[in-house]
Amino acid sequence: MADPRPFIAVIILLFILFSPDPQSPANHPSIYSRLEEAIAEESHALSNLESSHFGDFNPLDNRWLNISGYRKEQDYAWVALDKVKERAREQVKHAIGEDYIKRIDGDNGGSTLPFYQNVSGVLHGSWVRSPLSSAIEVPRLNMSAFAPEGPFGPITFPTFGRNLTGTEGKMSLHVSERDGERNVVSGSNNDGREVDLIRSITVEMTVQDDESFGDGWEVKLHGVHFLETGGLLLATTTEKFRGIFGLPHLAMSEYQFGITQKLLNKTLTGVINKQSTGYAPVLNPWSPGTDNSPENQFSTPNCELVVYMQEQPMHIGVTANVDAPSTLLRFMEQELRFPTGASLPPAPELQFSLTAFSPDCGFAFESKGPPDFVPQEGQHINGPKIEVQHIRGRRHILFFGSVLALQLWLLTRQLREASTPSTRSRVSFYTISMLALGDGFTTMSFCLVSLFVDGLWVPLIGAAFLSFMSVSFFGMRFLMDIWAVQQPEREQAERQRRAAASSSSNADNAARSQETQDSANGAPPTVTNQAEVHGTAPTADTLPLPVTARRPVDTGATPIIIPSDQDEPVGDEPTTTVTDAGTGTNQRAPGFGAMYTRFYILLLVTLFLSLNATTWPHSLRRGYFTLLAFLYLSFWTPQIYRNAWRNCRHALRWDFVAGQSVLRLMPFAYFYGFRTNVLFAEVDLIDLAILAAWVWIQAILLVSQEILGPRWFARGDWFPPAYDYHPVLRQDEEGGNMPIGFSQATSPSSPTLSAKPGESRDNGKWMFDCAICMQELEVPVVGAKTGADAGLGGGLLARRQYMTAVPHL
Repeated sequence: MADPRPFIAVIILLFILFSPDPQSPANHPSIYSRLEEAIAEESHALSNLESSHFGDFNPLDNRWLNISGYRKEQDYAWVALDKVKERAREQVKHAIGEDYIKRIDGDNGGSTLPFYQNVSGVLHGSWVRSPLSSAIEVPRLNMSAFAPEGPFGPITFPTFGRNLTGTEGKMSLHVSERDGERNVVSGSNNDGREVDLIRSITVEMTVQDDESFGDGWEVKLHGVHFLETGGLLLATTTEKFRGIFGLPHLAMSEYQFGITQKLLNKTLTGVINKQSTGYAPVLNPWSPGTDNSPENQFSTPNCELVVYMQEQPMHIGVTANVDAPSTLLRFMEQELRFPTGASLPPAPELQFSLTAFSPDCGFAFESKGPPDFVPQEGQHINGPKIEVQHIRGRRHILFFGSVLALQLWLLTRQLREASTPSTRSRVSFYTISMLALGDGFTTMSFCLVSLFVDGLWVPLIGAAFLSFMSVSFFGMRFLMDIWAVQQPEREQAERQRRAAASSSSNADNAARSQETQDSANGAPPTVTNQAEVHGTAPTADTLPLPVTARRPVDTGATPIIIPSDQDEPVGDEPTTTVTDAGTGTNQRAPGFGAMYTRFYILLLVTLFLSLNATTWPHSLRRGYFTLLAFLYLSFWTPQIYRNAWRNCRHALRWDFVAGQSVLRLMPFAYFYGFRTNVLFAEVDLIDLAILAAWVWIQAILLVSQEILGPRWFARGDWFPPAYDYHPVLRQDEEGGNMPIGFSQATSPSSPTLSAKPGESRDNGKWMFDCAICMQELEVPVVGAKTGADAGLGGGLLARRQYMTAVPHL
């Protein structure tokens, strides 16, 4: 009988592919009924919008609309609407001047203002509390009427979400303008030319309050863009506030009311038809959630917003033709959106002023800039167009990709240099690990960002691949080689540690046993010999122990346990099984696999912690990333320590040290020192100077270890003793500081250096016949009656001219 498992797998796969969407309203009658109710309410609001006229909504004259959020019984702070409009009109007057303010009322004659026709882009700036806040009376709402229904009754909440309690903060906006005939209304101006008058627009706004914890709140607003005057009118849309359906009544003139009503009648009808036919089965197509998630009946209500924005005219140059700046700007915009390769000057940035008003929470805020603030304190909100941002992002990512390629090239050169066990033993494992950890963090960050930025997917993935090659194929290979070479060193340190712990434990047990026996026999306490306690054998400087003395405790050599198949561990993970004499248990020294796992766990923890840190307050978030950068840029510190511990120098190529120091600093110089970086991080030259100084202090320490010696800054008891290959050669009476074989009165000739007696020179140098290099060497020697640091023999650079090998007696 044939195996049925492949057939069952195919059935399961087909079931997954063709099973209906669990979120479909057809599978949930409750969602379907809510969708029908939402469509009915939207149709009712649309019919009220189509039949309304300018002035039908005037809270001061007690005129209201039968639309949710615009009714009298909801008791919102609509009485301040005229003051908000007046404040917005002042910003328009400051932007376009007295001569053009009448265009709000429909007078389109005269020259064309230099405005972008598509303002899709990324804007950043600061906000402050509006002077209108003191004149707006906060509504006293019945909070229980807005309480969502939970499984056990109404859910109580103290305040609405998206509220502002501080006086200032930061904000950013991502503007997306829609094209197409359905989203545009055209008409003729006073000159008889056919022009676009208004277009649909969407803005995702993030507001950060400096006095509250977290990264602020986000909201999506839908509205219209008045192309002739550069104004934007936006509002949120929820069940308690159908902002988009009453948007024309928030316009500043009857002319703007008419074209807004005409556009919304067309766009809203199309969206409702899609809902009805099932093409877009969502409860609220204008949801204020930035992730396009539907409204949850259990979610806490939020403050609603009405936003007025005004674009600042572009300053491209002064020409004789008053329409030339506008014509050039439109040509530049066309070239940006549909590039043909034409040579154009840099496109000017978008700049907007903003006034926001919350009718249900009763607060107002506006962008920080002229005329209420000097330009040094704020320039409202500004940023590049989305096309410029994508071009800039591609260039910066390509530049960073070249930096990664240079890092990879330097790493391959260092790999070729460290091709022997001797050179690999000098390289710090943790220095290379920190460099690889930075490359791994770059790989995961780029892959994560590429999921959300469609226009930069290709360069982001390309740069991520280079970083992945650096960490996976070369970095981890180098770490494996270093780990294998330095494994005996770790095993020896582990043996010494365990032997010391075992010896101390046995000595303590023997002392306690002796004291117990002496106390039982009534004998006075026995003073234990220190050498006996620690199990040390007598040396030439000590007398032998008496015959009656108790012998040292034999701890035995550290056993190596062979498996039952008589096969020792092989490969890149040499391991050692050590028996702990204190506990009697076998403990296995960790191999490279354990370090490999720890490496990626640390990488993932750092990535998730960094993602979480993006929601922290600004000062705390800035401090975290600066501390993380400081720790990462300490990658030369482990190498400095290893040079001093092993008393060795020149572990790494100097081009590798200098190149990596420069290249690893470049991303931080970009984010800390470049104002128009892709993440819009604030410039902080002080932190950048600290990070750069710290990297080069480490590099200078490495150079000093090469010139002055690996331990020039350390005390003698900081590190274990090591042989000095460059000692000061002194001609004393006993020849103690000279190489063996320097004179006929000393021991037999050294296999490394043999002096030719009588070939001394007056300049303090002696001639040696080197048996290794097979040539005569001129070496500086300090005289017998000369000070310790006098003469060329005491000079650090002069001592580097020779090396004495370890004598074999």
